[in-house]
Amino acid sequence: MGSVFAEIEGRETTYTITAEDIRRELKIEPFVVIETAPTHTEEVQRAVVNESCPQCHHPQLEYYTKQLRSADEGQTVFYECPECRHKFSVNT
Repeated sequence: MGSVFAEIEGRETTYTITAEDIRRELKIEPFVVIETAPTHTEEVQRAVVNESCPQCHHPQLEYYTKQLRSADEGQTVFYECPECRHKFSVNT
């Protein structure tokens, strides 16, 4: 038995425990709950801007913004014409 201890004596062993490991072991709910995206049956309310559609020249466009690039860059604005459904985006 002394020879087994001689092989590991003086060696360093590390083990990493994550917050997720502790949460799972203690059966605690996740700290962050990820919201689900709206389903296609839900109607998303969009803002309206008085800009004409480049395709059909309807006087208003619906729009929403989303941060797609890194945080130090501007948002992307998504436009859709309520008349002809033409869609386009602009990086701001």
